Amino acid sequence: MQDPATLKPSSGEPRCIPLNLIFDYPVHWSRYKVLRDLIQNFYDSIPRHAWTERFSHRIEHGRLTLVSKGVDFSYDWLVPIGASTKRDGDGDYAGYFGEGFKIAALCALRDFGWTIEVRSRDWHLGVVTDTLDVDGRRLKTLAYKVRTGLRQAADTELTITPFHDTDTLETALLSFFYPDNPLLGEVIWSSPTAAVYHRSRQPKPPDYPATYDDRGPGIVFAGLQALGSFAHPLVVCLHDHRGNDRERNNLYRMDVVKMIGKVAARLPPDAADAVLRIFAGRWYERPRKRYDFDSWYPIIDKLVHRLATSPEQTEGFRHDNPHLLVAVQVKRSDLPRYNRRRQALAWIRGSGRRYRLVQEAFRALGYPDLEDACAVANGFTITRDPDPGETRRIAVLESVAKTLFPDLLEQIELPPCQVIANPSAAWKGMTTCIRTDATARWRGLHVRYRLPYVALKSTLLHQDDFGDAVSTYLHELGHMFGGDSSAAFSHVLSEMLSATVRHAVQIGDWQRDWASVGQRADLKP
Repeated sequence: MQDPATLKPSSGEPRCIPLNLIFDYPVHWSRYKVLRDLIQNFYDSIPRHAWTERFSHRIEHGRLTLVSKGVDFSYDWLVPIGASTKRDGDGDYAGYFGEGFKIAALCALRDFGWTIEVRSRDWHLGVVTDTLDVDGRRLKTLAYKVRTGLRQAADTELTITPFHDTDTLETALLSFFYPDNPLLGEVIWSSPTAAVYHRSRQPKPPDYPATYDDRGPGIVFAGLQALGSFAHPLVVCLHDHRGNDRERNNLYRMDVVKMIGKVAARLPPDAADAVLRIFAGRWYERPRKRYDFDSWYPIIDKLVHRLATSPEQTEGFRHDNPHLLVAVQVKRSDLPRYNRRRQALAWIRGSGRRYRLVQEAFRALGYPDLEDACAVANGFTITRDPDPGETRRIAVLESVAKTLFPDLLEQIELPPCQVIANPSAAWKGMTTCIRTDATARWRGLHVRYRLPYVALKSTLLHQDDFGDAVSTYLHELGHMFGGDSSAAFSHVLSEMLSATVRHAVQIGDWQRDWASVGQRADLKP
């Protein structure tokens, strides 16, 4: 292979410079990617804040022209694969692999029939083809036809012909970060290495870079190029990101989460506050599995702790969000904590306030745990032994069960009945389900749980509404077959209702006994 330096043409005389890049080299870029990499060469030569003033483009008579004002360079950089003026820079570039122009030119000419020409300093370059002999075979290669000694030009100009794909061009132009990009709204925070903006109202082009299965208005600029999307109206920029994939394909969801997390860790308290509020729908998000790289849990954690470093910002956030409660993850296998969680959730539903559950990080802002708030409000269902009057009414309920389900109670014992002492408790009845290996069955249903007790709210045992008391009692007994949402539980309730209808006469007798508990001192359990 000849040294490119020996191939420089003499003044005004066109010379062909072979690139030794075989024409059927197995790389296939889309029109968007070709345009993006060609524009990138202009983008990296102009400061971002001056992009709109110093870069321009126009389409005339099927010819696209890209111009960068006050920028020139030597065509020597366009010859070797891997050579780039940006390799030794400070990292503030969209590209640095040193091959984008060569591959883009190959795909443009071979796949789309685009002819590319470049003019800078005193030279003009056209992308053409040449041949190369390898082991007795003649191969078609990419080449440049270069003329030098022209009138000195202060700008660099690239043209593509024929060109009519305006939609793809717009997408490529908007895929670069610059402060005047119309997809960016008001700035939330900006630094030399990262930034966060609101999203403007301008919609993204239909083929704008997006993360598969996580499309939305949000944009992630990684290394100054739009590579990902997410569901919230923000633009998150990590300028100093450098990927190892020369193809620079769109980010996966886990990559988007990682990028946003890195930016979140850099935000000052006021910016973290603003971003956290926009991510309000994820405050209670937590990993769904042991290794969940898509979870926003660490992002929220970082934002909360950044906000918490400012007492003033924390006070303002708490003022605007007074009813947040921290709820740590509770396993169903931890029955004591699981039952407390269910009771606390029931207390929330009946509290009359619109409480909202959040992840553990919010403790840093001074928010209490759900169970602690429930205890302070006296919302837990503490049980006690029944008094004499309650014992007699419980005996009526047990008589109902023994009459309705004699075949079941031949196999198991009725659980003792206790009283929910707390008048503020959200539940009318409760029990604890303990998995059992017993073989008892009823109406074709397997008894899955042992009930150590059944507890009823004291008001049920001090009122004349017999129907409310008996339905609650039977409901709790039904949990020996399954939880509230299980098919077995639904089935057993139907069987219990059927048995109750068959004993309508006895139901009337028990209702009279219930009503007379306070009047007949001689009523025997």
